[in-house]
Amino acid sequence: MKDGFAHFDRRLEMLEDKKAALDQGHRLEVDPNGLMTLSPTGVRRRKLVRLLPLRALMIIAFTLLTFKGFLLFQLGLGTYTAKVTAMAKGDTMDQIGAYLMQIEPVTLWLYEVIRFIAGQ
Repeated sequence: MKDGFAHFDRRLEMLEDKKAALDQGHRLEVDPNGLMTLSPTGVRRRKLVRLLPLRALMIIAFTLLTFKGFLLFQLGLGTYTAKVTAMAKGDTMDQIGAYLMQIEPVTLWLYEVIRFIAGQ
């Protein structure tokens, strides 16, 4: 008799866990037989996706790289490199800024595209 109650308690616990998961978010699915079931949507995964949306990160990266390309075009290669080198000799925040502002292939490519569009 005791095993029956243990099994019943485990079943109740599983149902309570599923209900709690469904309360956090669910979707209705229809299987090939036409039976409709509710399944949890995985709120933890959604919260992570909401926290760091890939599209927003890509837009920010594109904007910053384009800004660096325009800045490089406006200042010129020599002046830009001199300013980044001066930043690298500063304190920790300046060094981080210099690392982020160094010329990498994407910035150089954007610089060439901007130069071509501007006709220089």
